[in-house]
Formats: sequence, C-alpha cells, structure tokens
Amino acid sequence: MNKPKIVSVIIPNYNYADFIIERIDSVISQTYPISELIILDDASTDNSVEIINKKIVEIKKENPKLTIKLLLNQKNSGGCVFSQWQKGLKEATGDYFWIAEADDSCNKKFLANAIEKMEKDEEIKLFFSDSKRINQNGKIISPTCTDMTDMWKSGHWKKDYVADGKEEIKKYLSGQIFIMNVSSVLWKNEKRCLDIFEEAKKYKVAGDWYIYSRILEEGKIAYCAKPLNYFRKHNKGSASTLKNRTHEYDEVYEIQEIIRKKYKLTKEEEKWQIIRRRGMGFTENEKNIGTKGRIAWLVPCFSQGSGGHRTIFQNVNFLISNGHQCDIYVDMPEPGTAILKHIEDWYGEFKGDVFQGFELSNREYDLVLATGWNTAKYVAESHGKNKLYFIQDYEPWFFPMNEKHIAAEQSYKYGLEGVTIGRWLAHKINHKYHVPTRFFNFCADTSTYHPIKNTKKEKAVCLIFQLGKARRCDELALRSLEIVKKINPDIKIYLFGSAKRKINGLDVEHLGVLTTKECNALYNKCAVGLSMSASNPSRIPFEMMSAGLPVVEIYAENNLYDLPEEGCLLAEPSPEAIASAILRIINDTNLQKEMGQKGHEYMKDYPLERGFNQFLKIVEDTISGVKTQQGIPIKQSYNKAPIKPIKEATRISQQPSYISFSSVPTYSELIKRGTKYIFGRTKKTTGKILRSMYRKIKYGPNI
Repeated sequence: MNKPKIVSVIIPNYNYADFIIERIDSVISQTYPISELIILDDASTDNSVEIINKKIVEIKKENPKLTIKLLLNQKNSGGCVFSQWQKGLKEATGDYFWIAEADDSCNKKFLANAIEKMEKDEEIKLFFSDSKRINQNGKIISPTCTDMTDMWKSGHWKKDYVADGKEEIKKYLSGQIFIMNVSSVLWKNEKRCLDIFEEAKKYKVAGDWYIYSRILEEGKIAYCAKPLNYFRKHNKGSASTLKNRTHEYDEVYEIQEIIRKKYKLTKEEEKWQIIRRRGMGFTENEKNIGTKGRIAWLVPCFSQGSGGHRTIFQNVNFLISNGHQCDIYVDMPEPGTAILKHIEDWYGEFKGDVFQGFELSNREYDLVLATGWNTAKYVAESHGKNKLYFIQDYEPWFFPMNEKHIAAEQSYKYGLEGVTIGRWLAHKINHKYHVPTRFFNFCADTSTYHPIKNTKKEKAVCLIFQLGKARRCDELALRSLEIVKKINPDIKIYLFGSAKRKINGLDVEHLGVLTTKECNALYNKCAVGLSMSASNPSRIPFEMMSAGLPVVEIYAENNLYDLPEEGCLLAEPSPEAIASAILRIINDTNLQKEMGQKGHEYMKDYPLERGFNQFLKIVEDTISGVKTQQGIPIKQSYNKAPIKPIKEATRISQQPSYISFSSVPTYSELIKRGTKYIFGRTKKTTGKILRSMYRKIKYGPNI
C-alpha cells in the first residue's frame, strides 16, 4: 500500500467503566495504526468519564499525533445505539470506520487483516471476522460465533471469502443476521451510512440486521474466519415478556419481508425464513410454541430470595434459549401477569409464559415437570407425553412426622423419574425409593461470584439467615455465632437472605435480601461464610467458594457428596463445633487464604453453563425416550473427619444464651389474629387477604 488508509475508531460507551480501558488498549495496540479515536459517552452513571479522561492523558503522552475526541451526552439517548453510531460517524474523517463497542475486545491484528482484504477490492463495503465469545471476566465461553449464525449448517463461515453483497443478502441475510457483533466489522466510510443509520432508528432490536442488508445492496462483503474479535456476553438483560418477544418477532418478520419482496427468494430461501421465526418460539399462526419440545412446569408458591425458584427460572430460560417452549404453572393467588412481574422483579430476565394454578392448558406437552412434593400428583395425572420430577431437596425432612411428611414421601412413589440438583439427593432418592434418578451438579454464576481485586478482608462472618426455613438451622447457627462472639468480640457478624428482623442478645448487622452483586461484595469482604442446611446443600456455599470465601457447614450425610474438601470445613452439628470451625479459619490467615483460593479454583470447573447443559441433556433424553439407569453408585466428595469443638467453645457453651427473635406465625394463628379484619368478606376474598398477610409477615413487606 503506497498511501496508508486512515481509520477512524468510534467507541460508544455507557456504564462500562470495568471494560473501557481494555477496549481502548485493544484499539491503540493494533498492528495497523489508527489515525482517529472518537469516544462517546451516553451520560454514564458510573465513573467511566473519569477513567476515560485519565486514559486520554496517558495516550497523548505516548502518541501526541493521534487525534482523540471525547463526546459527552448530557442526557442519555434512551437506548438508541444508532444515534450514537451516527454521532460518532459525523466526526469521523477516515477512509474506514470501526465501531468498537466499549465492553468488547479484539486481537491486535484485527485491523491489519481487515485493511488487507478491503484494499484488494474497492467494491468491498464492509469486512467482518468471526468472534470469540467471552464472559464478564474475559473467560472464553465459546471459540466461535458460527454456532449462532450458521442455522443452515452450510459451513459457509468456516473459511475466508469475498462475496457479492446482493447474493449474500439473498442466500443468508434473508434468513437471519450472521454478523453477531458490530465490533467485528470494519466499514467503508460513505455518506449513505449516515442515512441508513437514521432509517434503522425505527427498529428496537433488529436495526443492525436492517443496516447490513442496506449497506450490502451496493457492493461486496469480506469475511475472515479467524476469530479476531472478542464479543463479551453479559448474563444480565432486560425483562423478556411475551409482549417484548412479539415485538422482536414483528421486526424480524418485517425485515425478512422487505428482503423477500426485493430479491424474489426461492422456496428454499423462504423456508429458512420460516425456520428462523420458528426458532424464536413462534409459528405462523400461533405464537409462543417452541420447535424442539413443549414443556410445562408446575411450580409451588414462591417469595423473594428463594434459591430453589431461582434455579427453576434459570433452567427454564436456558431451555427456551435452546429451542424449547416452557409454560410455567404457579400455585399463587395472583393472575399470571402479576406472577410474571414478581419473577422479573425478583429474579431478572424471564422468557417463559406464566399461568395461575396447576390446571394445564389444552396444549400438547412433550414433557411435564413436577418441582415440589405438592406438584407431583398433578404431574402424574397430567396428559404430558413424558414426565419428570425436578427434585431440589429431600422435602419429607421439611416436616415433622405428620400428614405432610407422609405426602412428601408419597410424591416419590407416583412413578416419575427424577432429576436432582447434586449427587447426594440422586443417591438418596434412587436407593431409598428405587426411583431412576439423574443429577446435574451444583454450579455458580462465575461471572457474578468471583474475587474482587483490592477488597480489604474484614474479621467477619456472614450467615445466610432465613426464618421460616427450618432446614437453615437458624437457632443452631446463631448459638454458634454467639460462642464465636464471646471468644472473640472483635469478629463482625452479617446476616442476609430475608427481610430484616431484630435479633436480641447478639450484636449482628442484618442486611436483608441482597442482590447477587451485593452478595458477591459481601463474600469478598468476609473471612468465613456460614451456610447451614440440614437437607440438600444450598447453592449459597458454592457461590461463596466461587467468590473465594471459605465455607463452614454441618457434617451430615447430605453434605458429603457435593461439597469439596478444598474450600469447606464440615463441623459436628453442635454450636461448639461450628464455632470452633469458624474460629479456626478466622484465626489462621494462611488457612483462610488457602481455602479461599482452592474453593475458587474448584468452582472454575462448575460455571452455571455446565449445570444448564447437563439438565438440557436430561430433558432432551427424556423427550427422546432415553430411560434412566437405576442404582448407579455415587462417591462421596468430602472424606475428611468432622471438626470437633475446642475446649474454650465447650466452656462458653455452658453459659446461658440470651438470643431471641420474633417468630413467624402459623397460618392458623394468623387466621385468629385476622378474624376481625376480614369479618364480613366473602370466602374467596378472605382467602386472598389471609394469604397476602401471611406472606408479608413471613417473608417481609417487600413481598
């Protein structure tokens, strides 16, 4: 090349303070030098602008000839990315421009590869490369994006190519978008780009698809099969309701129709358009039906902070993202729309449809799942082609020996094959009730739960505290912490996991219900995490370990098959022994550090995706008629001896305890209290009022 081409780089940013430095470094370190850097900030509420300004000062010292512009919006653009693209492009003076999104990254040879291809043919309007998908921590979760783009299984994107734009639109872009990330694209700077960006503003979710289809009308496209772009995928997302999905469907349909009419597609090409729409969980006449399987979930009443329901909703979302349609039937007094709002408010993005009660609709289901002892009978009597029991805990232990205990045991005798979270529960159900049972591992969202650099450790213990869940052994846990506090008054105690409640006789800070991000921050600043479960382990200790927090639990059969020796200490189920285990870790900083590191390393092998994929396989095997093998032996994962009490803890335990806290009333007690309030109302209204009162008292006012 006699005269190097000028490249303008546009970096649109909004609240990506955690990634903006990596993004800028990946741009200025390109082997083909850039000439112009245009950074846009869309009124970020984090400290992005401060970080960017400092970085600009550093860059100018090293490269004073580089043109750098920082354009700040005083008011957020409202989520319209194309307004920001337009704003940056108006400032760009280069022959080519690159929209490098602030949370992505790339190989240092990205531009060199792009320029080499585009300079060989002046008709090439845009270049793009394959992308590696990375998570929030920069870990590669997929080495390619072709698994998302090549629905035709054509192999088209396995090697480099240059193609006529119109042919590429007709063959492939007519069906679906195959450029998954704008950061992977280098554009030829032409005036019409601004006009096309303006046209795309009418689309909320499919505007980039529209843009590529318009750009390629007048030129060629070049592709590099090397994954030179790093496309960062975040777990969080906007709430996905039927209304939102319908809107997305309508936009996809509109763009497909524009292309179909303009290019006179063949029957084969039109078929792929339909396949793409059906892959969204829709057919032409009836929306919200998946292509792989229709699944119904019967789910008990839930409340804010329920880890078991979080597991259910996460797995539902994963099944939907893999082509299954899921309908959720919930035993709650509210209508389905209100239940859906609870799910999205308390658990985040949710893609399924929600119905009130356990009476299934007239749809034919390929699979019906029970998710609790009081749902199993309904599933056994349902019209589903296949049935599974999604078992998260050994529920007979939730009750004393009464009719509910018996009913919970009976739920394993309806002939439903089981799928459990964790090894111990599969072992228990399989051997005690001779029920064929498979399992998926306890995993953690490693992008959410991880060590935070430069976090100062406190001499502190955090306890998952949930009154109303007897298996959490709250009194045993508090008595243990009382002993810890008496031996070492400097130790701080945090409680979390339920509505704030006054604890008398023990100096604690009750944090209430926390977000996942707040939980991770808490785990990072504490020295020990205490998570008590007298039945199947909670997911909490695995999330604690993922964050690098040593865990103390009770030594019992339910904890010996899933918890690892590396990041946990299991203590005899007594206040003295539990206190001794906590003190052993707090008083030995080397042990504390070693356990934190080993627990974190262990959980690297158990990201959420691993459990999701295990469960997906079980579901698809069940729908395909694959039967579960019975009686497969499961080995213990924890083989060390339990922690025994130290003498000081035993001595302190003999002193009287002054701990007390307000208890949760039973439903019958609430009826007695509420008689005057509900007098004169109908039976139906009375039931709704009582249920609402009970849930607010039990779980807190935020319910």
